[in-house]
Amino acid sequence: MKFIFFLILFYFGFKLISRLVYIFLLRNITKNQANYTKHSSKKEGDVSIEKMPKKNKSKSDKLGDYVDYEEID
Repeated sequence: MKFIFFLILFYFGFKLISRLVYIFLLRNITKNQANYTKHSSKKEGDVSIEKMPKKNKSKSDKLGDYVDYEEID
């Protein structure tokens, strides 16, 4: 009987504590996100490219030979 009582007590205690921790984390995350958006220097809709892709468009002989073909009816 004691075991069931402690099990139920642990269940409700864990449920209460997890709910409080969830609320605390949610407030902390939203506060950090608000600070991040407030301090960002970009305006909404601006686009910036931080890294340009490398241009490797050299012809290579490893592609093979071109074969001209005709369609046969």
